[in-house]
Amino acid sequence: MGAIPDKVPNGKVGTGRPSHPRGDGQRLRHIGGDRLSGLSDCYKKPPPNSLEVGGVKVGIVGMADIMENALAHLDEPEEQVKDVLMAELKARNYVPSSEEGVYLKALWKEYRDVSARRREDVEETYQGIPRDEISWYPRVEESRCEGCSSCVEFCSQGVFAFHDGKSKVVKPYNCIVGKSSCRAFCPDKAISFPTRTQLKSTLTELRTKRGLG
Repeated sequence: MGAIPDKVPNGKVGTGRPSHPRGDGQRLRHIGGDRLSGLSDCYKKPPPNSLEVGGVKVGIVGMADIMENALAHLDEPEEQVKDVLMAELKARNYVPSSEEGVYLKALWKEYRDVSARRREDVEETYQGIPRDEISWYPRVEESRCEGCSSCVEFCSQGVFAFHDGKSKVVKPYNCIVGKSSCRAFCPDKAISFPTRTQLKSTLTELRTKRGLG
């Protein structure tokens, strides 16, 4: 894939590059939006591919990856997250040094919106049971994963991240209990989940343990 030019406020042209060879959710581009939105709560609507920077709309390469990598630092200090955002932005786009402040301001606004939605979406309990007691989350068989990043692009909960050419499960308990749609979007069939029978048994045991009936 060739470099992609980006128009910036001072008229210069920058170049961006994809963060991984088969990235950007290639498989998802060939699937209709109606089908995706009807699958479950798992589907993540991609973030915009542009930012309002100093009153000018600027195209941004790799916005989804920038946000996901910053969200991996969700509970860290604000300044540290801002450093991550700027580093991720500059790794994919040309940012004039004189414009870094306005770019960061726009990027931070988008990050705050995305992180607020992410915090709202994460389940703390399920049927009265603490989420971290329920072993429902995907597993990635590394030997099968070819690094297409479909799962990272698809998942709305930030369960997956892309590292060293492979998708990894980094926030297992963000996964929505009972949902497993990401498995269908893995072209390499590298994602697995517990069976429904195992989930039902686990929930029954935990409800009994907690006297929930």
